[in-house]
Amino acid sequence: MPTPLNTHIAKHWRQLRGRTLDLVALLEPAQLDLKLPFETSQSIHYQFWCMLGAQQSWQALFETGEWAGFSCTLTGRDEHKQPAVVTEMMRAADEKLLSILESADLSEAFANGSTRLDHYLSLVEHESHHQGQLINFIYAHEIEIPQSWAEKWSLSRD
Repeated sequence: MPTPLNTHIAKHWRQLRGRTLDLVALLEPAQLDLKLPFETSQSIHYQFWCMLGAQQSWQALFETGEWAGFSCTLTGRDEHKQPAVVTEMMRAADEKLLSILESADLSEAFANGSTRLDHYLSLVEHESHHQGQLINFIYAHEIEIPQSWAEKWSLSRD
């Protein structure tokens, strides 16, 4: 049976991921290849690949408490460099995650002592880190600031 904590955590994820999806919705396909102005910069697409891959890879942690390795269904293929595809894949991953967050005991310890709440907090840190990276892209490439980002991160062009 869901608890108030489950409901709150699921709501929190919807808001956090919702901000990511708000940015994706403003992007044109060509913008996914944009990089920052230094040699070792990764692209905007890479940021989404890493965010989604972490979420998909964390699935095993939420189910068993054990790391099963990193993998991501979003690849660098041209058909995956579409904002609509990024959104679709993120929403599919969200369905799986939210089913756990809304119903599982988040504080129950796995054999290794970790909890689903521990793993959720790590996933939040990861998503937030990439949102911070994406703020650099927003400013470096004059990308429209999503309203949800302006409100949450106090972003403006003033």
